Amino acid sequence: MAGVKRVNLRSYLSAVALLFAMVWALGAAAPAVASDFPGREKFSDVPYIESADLFDAYTSGEAIIVDVRSTIEYNVIHPVDALHIPVSRMNFVKEVKTLRAANAGKKLAFYCNGTTCLKSYIATQKAQQAGIGNVFAYDGGIPEWVMVYPDKTLLLGNVVTDPEKQVIPKSEFKKKTLVFEDFKAVAKKEGGIVVDARDAIQRAENLPGMGKTLKIPLDTFIPNFVEKKKNQDKPLFIFDQVGKQVRWLEYYLVANGYDNYKFLKGGATAVLKDQTYK
Repeated sequence: MAGVKRVNLRSYLSAVALLFAMVWALGAAAPAVASDFPGREKFSDVPYIESADLFDAYTSGEAIIVDVRSTIEYNVIHPVDALHIPVSRMNFVKEVKTLRAANAGKKLAFYCNGTTCLKSYIATQKAQQAGIGNVFAYDGGIPEWVMVYPDKTLLLGNVVTDPEKQVIPKSEFKKKTLVFEDFKAVAKKEGGIVVDARDAIQRAENLPGMGKTLKIPLDTFIPNFVEKKKNQDKPLFIFDQVGKQVRWLEYYLVANGYDNYKFLKGGATAVLKDQTYK
């Protein structure tokens, strides 16, 4: 009898241990999943859609994909047939209402630059608050889409064939960035062209000690300088307002044969801090 009890005790303890392990494993896994999409907790009332579900609805004509990023970001890379309605536009909601009226019953999926970009949630929330239904945040964004569906992605107007080679990793972009003191010193030493790519309204102040600077906003710099392949024999030192738009400018530089260029880490804001726009 005692032997039987010992066997049952072992079985009981084994079962408890297994249950504990399962609970621990599930508990440990949950934060990892949540941390992959930090915006989901902050925007808990915003519905989101996964890549596979969006792709199925997109290919069957039951969903419209909407890019809510800036113009340069959209022009660099976006899903085939994605529409462009920047969430920063004053008439964003009005444009989405017009889109909804013309596409009753279809899902509207808003996306931006992936899991740490909150614009997809903000756009979806704005649509919800305006009474527009069947809207979703595609929070995997363009980074996930291009890797999973490259043949349904346009990069500078061409279908992506090899995302591993064509998409510039953040690690490579970071190699091209310099903190201000280094940016200023290297520009002076190499005698390159310093490009202030901020919009005119953002140029309330100049960067101290930079000397002669070519002031030309990105939407002019790209067609009138980069795509005309000007000064490819000289190093370029380029800065924008916060160091994010140059991330997309790099695609144009690479596509047009530039290889000697540096960006200011954090843009002008990292140096000038709070600024008053003109």
